[in-house]
This record gives sequence, C-alpha cells and structure tokens, in this order.
Amino acid sequence: MAGSQTTANNKSLKTGIHILISALLALLLSFSILRYITEPQDNDRCHGMLNQGKWMTEEYKEWQPSGCLAKKYGTQDISHCIGHSKVIYIGDSIMREQYYSMAEFLGLTKPSRQQIHEDQTTYSKKHDVTFEMWWDPYLNTSKTIDLLKGKSKTKPSILIMGSGVWYMRRTGANYLSGWKEAIDRIFDGASQHTIADRILLSPVEIVQRDLLSKERINTLTHDKITIMNNYLKERENTLYNPVTPLVVPFVWNEIVISSKNQTLDGLHFLEPVTRAQAQLALNYRCNEQLAPKTFPMDTTCCFTYPTPVWYQSTIFLFFLIFVPIGFFVLYSSSAIDQIIRCLSLVFPSSYETLIALFIFGLSLIYMYLGDRSQLFGKIYKQFNVSTFSSLMMIMVVLGAATVKSNHDQNKDAGFLNRDQTDEWKGWMQLIILIYHFIGASRIPGIYNPVRVLVAAYLFQTGYGHFFFFYKKADFGAARVLNVMVRLNMLTCVLAYTMKTDYLFYYFSPLVSFWFGVIWITMRIMSRYNKKAAFLLTKMAVMAILTGFIIHYPGILEAVFNALSFLFKIKWDVVEWRFRLSLDAWIVYIGMLCAYATIQLGEYKISQNHPSIWKVAKVFALILSAVSMVGFFIFELTQSKTSYTVYHPYISWIPILSFVIIRNFSRRGRNTYSRFFAFIGKISLETFIGQFHMWLAADTKALLVVLPNASWVVKSSIGWWINLLVSSLVFVFICYHLSQATGTLTRWICSGAQKSQSTAAAAGPTTTKTTTNNADSVPLLPTNSKDEGDDSSSSSSLNDKPVQGGPAKLMVERDSEDSVIDIDSPWDDSLYEKPVWYKTMYHSIVQNYWIRSMIYLILMGVVNRFCV
Repeated sequence: MAGSQTTANNKSLKTGIHILISALLALLLSFSILRYITEPQDNDRCHGMLNQGKWMTEEYKEWQPSGCLAKKYGTQDISHCIGHSKVIYIGDSIMREQYYSMAEFLGLTKPSRQQIHEDQTTYSKKHDVTFEMWWDPYLNTSKTIDLLKGKSKTKPSILIMGSGVWYMRRTGANYLSGWKEAIDRIFDGASQHTIADRILLSPVEIVQRDLLSKERINTLTHDKITIMNNYLKERENTLYNPVTPLVVPFVWNEIVISSKNQTLDGLHFLEPVTRAQAQLALNYRCNEQLAPKTFPMDTTCCFTYPTPVWYQSTIFLFFLIFVPIGFFVLYSSSAIDQIIRCLSLVFPSSYETLIALFIFGLSLIYMYLGDRSQLFGKIYKQFNVSTFSSLMMIMVVLGAATVKSNHDQNKDAGFLNRDQTDEWKGWMQLIILIYHFIGASRIPGIYNPVRVLVAAYLFQTGYGHFFFFYKKADFGAARVLNVMVRLNMLTCVLAYTMKTDYLFYYFSPLVSFWFGVIWITMRIMSRYNKKAAFLLTKMAVMAILTGFIIHYPGILEAVFNALSFLFKIKWDVVEWRFRLSLDAWIVYIGMLCAYATIQLGEYKISQNHPSIWKVAKVFALILSAVSMVGFFIFELTQSKTSYTVYHPYISWIPILSFVIIRNFSRRGRNTYSRFFAFIGKISLETFIGQFHMWLAADTKALLVVLPNASWVVKSSIGWWINLLVSSLVFVFICYHLSQATGTLTRWICSGAQKSQSTAAAAGPTTTKTTTNNADSVPLLPTNSKDEGDDSSSSSSLNDKPVQGGPAKLMVERDSEDSVIDIDSPWDDSLYEKPVWYKTMYHSIVQNYWIRSMIYLILMGVVNRFCV
C-alpha cells in the first residue's frame, strides 16, 4: 500500500508540474502576442534597437540592442547596401565624428581635420560609395533647406542629421525657438517629400559635464538637453506614415552615457562610441534588404522574417487543421459513417497517435515562432567564467540531490546498465547545453573536453548497436527503420520547417551514418560473427574503408555532387568531412569494448579466476585514473586547432577511463542520478531542440522568452530569470516531444513489424515478438514505457556475476526483443498458386527495404521543388 501511495503521489506531483509549466508557457505566449499587437512599431525589433541596449564588454567592442541582434557591417556589406549611392551627415562636430567612423568602415583614409568647419567628402571608387559631411551646425543653410524641401537632386541612401550644441552655446536665451524651427523643418520635410531612403535625426547629446571646458559647462546644461530631447520624443510620436522614414535614435545617448573614459573633452567621444552609433545607423538602413533571407538568420534588428513558403505552410496546416480533423473523424457520430470510412484511410485510427502528432506539431510551431519570428527577443551569447561556473555548480547540485541507490546490494545492476547510460548521456548533454548557451566554444580548455563528450555519444553508438546485432542477429528492416526514424524524424521535419538543411543538425546525421556502418559491418556474412578472427578482421577492414571514404578527397564530393544534381540537396562537404573525421575511430572502440564485455561475461573470468580478476580491476582503476589526469593536463596545454589533430586518436582514453572508474564497484553500478537520467532519456530532443527554442538565430544567440527584453538585457537578475523560465519550457517541450516522437516512430514502423510478425507466424519457427522499441540501445532516448525496466544492459565487471552472464541479460530484456527478419523466406504455402505478379507485389509493396528506398527517392524528388 505504501508503494502504491508513493506512486500516486509522484503521478500527482508530475501532473501538477506539467500543468504549471503549461500555464507558464501559455502566459508567456499571451504576453508576447499582446506586445506584438499593442506595439506594432517594434514588430521588426527596430524600435528596441534604436532606444535601448548595453555594452557587452568593458572594452566597448560589442553593443547589445534590446531584444535583437545587430549586424556588424563590413566593406562588402556596406557596398551591397549603399552601392551607387551616398551617405550624408549634416550638422555639427558630433555629426562629424560619426562621419569619420563611417568612412573608416570602407578602409578609407580619415579625412583631414584641418578644415573642420567645412564640408568634406570621401569616395570609394572600388565600391562606388560616397560619404559626405555638410557642415551646418544650425541646420539652416540653403543647401540643407533645399534638400528638406525635396528640391535637391541629391537623394542619399542614409541622411543623418544632428544639432543642438551650437544653439545652446551661441544663441543665448532664444536657443529653443531657433532649434525647434530647424527640427520642425526636418519633420515636415520627411512627412511631405522623398528626401532620402532613411533619415536618422540625432538626439541632443548628453555630455559628461565634469570634463567640459569652462566655456561649455555654463551653456550645455542638463535642463536644456532634457527639454530639447523631450521635444524630439513628442515630434517623433506625432509622426505618422511619413513619405521618408525618419527615426530619432535615442540609444545613441545610451551608448554615450554607458561609455566611461571614452571622451577627452566631455563632448566628443572616441571611436568605439562613434563606431557603434554608425553601425546602428547601417543596421536601420540595410538589415531589411539583406539577401537572401536564409539561415543562419543571425541579424534580427530592423528585420522582417520571410513569410512561410508553400511547404512550410503545408506542415503548419497539417498539424493545426488536418490533425484536429482526425479527432473529429475518430469520435464522430454514426450519421457520417460513410465519410469516416473514406477518411479513415488517411487518418491514424489511434487516439494516442493523433495526440502525438498534435504535440509534435505544436512543438515545431513553438520552435518556428521562437526562431523565425519577432515574437520573442534574441540576445547575444556572452561567455563569463563566473556564470559558467555557477551553471556547472547548479547542475552538479541537482544531480547529487537526486542520487538513487539500489538498496538490494545483492542484485547487480550490471556493467553500463540502462540507468547508468541514461545518466551518462544526461550529464554530458547538460554540459553541452551550458557550453552552447554560454558561448564557451572560444575557450580551448572547455572546447576540447566537449569534443570528448560528443565522442562518448558515438562510443555508446558503437557499444549499444554492436551488442544488439551480435546477440540478437536481427538485421531486418523493422530494426533499421525503428532506429533511423527515431533518430531522424525531428531533424528531417525541422529542416523543412525552419528552411535549414539536414546536416545543420549534425548529431542525428552523424549517429545515423555510424549506425549504418555498424549495421553493414555486422550484416555482411553475419553467420560467421561468432568467430573472433573473422569478426575482428571484418571490423578492421570496415575501419580502413570508412577512413578512406572520410579522408580521401573526392569520394564525399562525388556523393554530394550527385545529391545536388539529382535532388538539389546542397550540403557542406567540408563541414561534414570535419564532423566525420573528428570521431572517425571512436565507434570502433565502442564496438571492441562491447565485444570484450561479451567475452568476459561468457568466459566468467570474475567467477573462475577471482584473484586474477581482483588484481586486474585494481590495476585498471589506477591506470584509468592516471590516464584521465594525464589527458586533462594534455588538453589544457593545447589550442583548439592543435587538439583537433590529436582528438580522433586519443578521445578513447578519457572515455574508457571513465567507464572503468564508473563501473569499478557494485555500489557504483547500482547508484545513479535520477535528474541526469531524466535528461539522458530526452537527450536527442534536447540536443536538436536547443537550436530553435533555447538558443536562437540558429544557435548564434539566446532566446528571450520574457516579454520585456530590455530588462533581460540590462539586468543580471532578468538574464537569470529568463534562463530559468526558458529552461523550464525547453525541458518541458523536449520531454513531451520525446514521448510524441517515440509514439510516432512505433506508428510509422508498425507496418514493418506487423509484416515481420506475420512472416514469422507463417514460418517453420516462431520467435518471441513484442512491441519493439528501438530506444533500447544505450545511445537512444527512452520513453515512459522503459522507465520501469530494472534489468541491466550488461554485466561483466561485477563483484558477483548475475546468473546467465551479461549476454543473457542483454538478450532477455523485453525492450530489446526484436521481430523476425523481414528478409525471411517467403512461404508459398500461404497462396494456392503463387504467380509472378504476386511475387512482384510482395517484392515491391511488402518488402520494406524497397518501400523505404522508394520513399527516400520520392522525398528527394519533392525536395527539388522545396529549394
């Protein structure tokens, strides 16, 4: 009774948490949509960029706008945006300093300062771009007035104007009336005439009074500056649908105020400040015309995301309309039975499957809204040692607080058991997530160990799949489809939904490739796999072959060129070769480790030779500890580039060392962290989902889920609260997405499993058949149906071996039971007269290998119309 009560309490707690996070997600979406509706002026995040932000570093090298990502414009970008046109600055010495910074973007020599109160011009012949500075501190020369009245032949791409200092200093008590007249002339001109592509009217600069000269400090007062800037805000608020777009970038004063030691006289600021101001002017003018608008979309200020193309719209309509109709069909009354019979051919007949489709679709739409719309803000990543250390400490505390141990120490959970591998995947995934979130890739001491974590996933790929194929000898289509669909469903759908490409989510393609390699290795002449010499030789030959394919130039290029020619699939062969070569051998290490585990269990060395086994364990423990320490000392002395050269050949050292240390004692094998194991079970979804619903801009930035993006930007508390909320929502969605993907995988592959079961029942022998779950291999995430499975994956380093040894433990797991090979002989006795067309029908329609190939080819053909 106590156990039942505990289970009920856990279910109630779980349900309560789900309801709370669902409500939180609904609240966030509601507030974001409300902001989107009530503040239409910021629907392209331009208003936020022009009014708020902060410096990201004390060196003043990067400015973070409020809720968006600004582009750093270089020579080619400026040429593309402003080529065959000009940028004109009109105003006083403050405008002149910005003009100098703008000219330097094209590598032009800084104009002479000798005639600082005269017009200046610079021209880049290479890029056909002209920069002009019209000296007009009162904004009232005839040339300026003609331009504002639309009489000038000059129509600049960007017109930047600013005044105020000379009015305050030189016109006495009448400063405000004269200045207002000049400002009104600018607003009226923008409202009535086509003056330029864009106008930026500079706010009156907030000076640093403690550095001003005596002549300036008495005239450039805070009250005057405040009155003038308030008037600019009033006029900007009354500006409605002008002929020439005009904005007042008050953020320029934010930049000035937050810049310390960047001015010598309190009025004119140094290059970091003026460069940031000029960059924002370019972002305002040029971002919207960036072409093409394809991923990675890492510029979001003053940027309108492209509208969904036909196949994206089809995906959304399917999940939002087609699937709900499925519920109606499933539960409709008998009055429309005839319609149901027709529709039942295209709708899943299972309520569970429809729910999974709906959850899967909602998750995709959330990712789309997060990373392909302005509904949520985006901010830059920023590496900070203290933040990174704090996040790692929080992770360790959560993991340690949820440690669970099997109280029955007479039962050994086994070597690399399911709970342990889930835990292993979990803490590795958390480190990778923190690594991505904090932007730690530029730190070699962090980057290098993270490479080992990715290699550890591939080690588990080799270990788990080898174990399965060696003991079960199930090479049929059902097994392959289960694994491949589970690994690639989310990745493939996201590639179309987000208009990215398959290799962008490199983990799924990488694991899929190596699964194929393992399957081929074990499938070829599989009846001889029990012969050690043959199996090891086969693995060596395959290792040489894959190494040749990966490293020899021309092979991958030929494959990628063929895909481009046939299906318009354009993948980056250089990036893919890098990914493959980085971990070209660790999969084979995993396979060898699995083989060694099987052999140790079958020969029962720990039972037959306990003294030798005890000495060997101690020696392995000492060697592993020394190797682990030695590896970290070595990697800390290497740069990212130099370590990458060594990584393919040494990554196995810390991985095997960890495996031995982690499995040294029975207590260690029987103990695991439930928090890490939970994350491990959804590691596939968290790895892929982070791209668009925890990170943003295709992993280049962070997603801001709180409606007030400026608070997140400016306040460290806001940043941490946004991290907490976005993380809860992220994990919540990944959990349900994992459940949905598992259900859909079973639904999609049910035909292959059913066909194999039918063939098995008709054959001379029958093998135990269950609802196959491909997630049982250590690499793949598990679902809720596996959580109650206490059996181990294997057991070889036990103090007291479990009866039957590791091989038997692995084979007897229900979740690992597989159906009969689809390639088993066709039983002609099922038919009275087997004729050629029935045989062909079976070969083409019933054979899932052929059907899968036809499906992939059709998808490739469809892809030609999706580019």
